[in-house]
Amino acid sequence: MPERNYPCEFCDTDLPLEEKRVTLTMRREGRWYIFENVPARVCRRCGHRYYNGPLLLELEKMISDQIDQARPVEAWAFSLPITE
Repeated sequence: MPERNYPCEFCDTDLPLEEKRVTLTMRREGRWYIFENVPARVCRRCGHRYYNGPLLLELEKMISDQIDQARPVEAWAFSLPITE
């Protein structure tokens, strides 16, 4: 990823971003997809993640073209009540 010359867009810190491998989830057409070991640059102060644009396009393509290479996982979902 190219170097960043601007503050974090969420917390406004000028601390350098940290290169990490993270787990990214995406929801498409009512289904959840989990990507492990995704390269990201992470704000050292607030944890906001920055991803490479072409990489995100590649992940989208994997959902449609390479789903047979994914492994299914079991998960539990909870919906919290809406209170106003």
